[in-house]
Amino acid sequence: MNETFSKCDGTDEPLDVSYKRSCPLGIYDCRDIQINRNSLQEHYLSEQHQRSLVRRIQQFIESTNDDSTKTNIDKDKENTSIQSIYEKLSILTQNIETTYDTLDQLSSDVHRCNNQNCILASELKDIKDAYTLENAHINASSLNQNVLKHDMIDLKEEINIANERIHDEYNGMMVWKITDIHEKRTDAQSERKTSVYSYPFYTSKCGYKLCLRLYLNGDGAARDTHLSLFLVILRGEYDALLEWPFSYRVSFCLCDQRTMIETNGTTEPKHIIESFRPDPNSVSFKRPTSTMNIASGIPKFFPLDQFNRPANENLYVVNDTIFIKAMIDFAKVPRSLLPFIFRMDISLPEHIRQKLIENEIERRQIQNIN
Repeated sequence: MNETFSKCDGTDEPLDVSYKRSCPLGIYDCRDIQINRNSLQEHYLSEQHQRSLVRRIQQFIESTNDDSTKTNIDKDKENTSIQSIYEKLSILTQNIETTYDTLDQLSSDVHRCNNQNCILASELKDIKDAYTLENAHINASSLNQNVLKHDMIDLKEEINIANERIHDEYNGMMVWKITDIHEKRTDAQSERKTSVYSYPFYTSKCGYKLCLRLYLNGDGAARDTHLSLFLVILRGEYDALLEWPFSYRVSFCLCDQRTMIETNGTTEPKHIIESFRPDPNSVSFKRPTSTMNIASGIPKFFPLDQFNRPANENLYVVNDTIFIKAMIDFAKVPRSLLPFIFRMDISLPEHIRQKLIENEIERRQIQNIN
């Protein structure tokens, strides 16, 4: 009778009962046992084999448990690591969001600061412009103050001279000394001060109060071409007793200094003599209602091209000074007598001067000299 047995690994094949082999669990308790094929079933049921099988199962279970434990531990570690990383990422995300918020705030602050800087820069520019304008006004005011101060000094000097001389001029003749001609001419050309006034004088002790006004660069149509010389009627103490309008002939003389100095009177000087008779209809010669009337006289008194000649050729400007004489003619002397009158020594007393004038008139009448 033929028998077949199954192997321990579960494969089915016919076995030779006469063939001996080792137990599959030989590495455990079934060592060194050679079993016939027909005795395998019996060996499998033996206590020794059962113990080996139980031990093998236990080892397998223990191995499985160990692997599972290791796997769980690894998973736990991995989960812990992932959780830690997630937590760190969460923290980093929060930090990044906080940083973004901070950057947004900083950007807003920078933009606001830039706007404030622009406003401040504009305000600073306005302040600088205002400061520059204020400085310009201050400089202009300072310049005006200096000009006014200079004018006040000149006016005080003129007033002092006038106060000293006003009661000494009672003969209808005045002599006006004008110094610093170059400076005054420059002021006239620049229009800083276009004219200068003489000291006031009276035609007699209770007569008309007058002064002269000189434009060193000309006035009106005579500007830049001629000297302009005018008479000004001032409000005087005795105006209520005088005849108005003022109607007496006025004569001006620009003295030729150089000829008089260099020839000591031996040569006829080339005085510039001009006269005018007041217009009775002009307000300039009516009784003054204010401090002074409008000046009137001779606009084209003397050509500037002759007046401005070099110093060594100039007959009228000597040592930066000129002399102008003015005479109010109450006696109606002939015009031809004016050169004689203006050549007379101004140091002579008035009664001697009048006597000399009368003698000259008589001499001319005898000789039929006009």
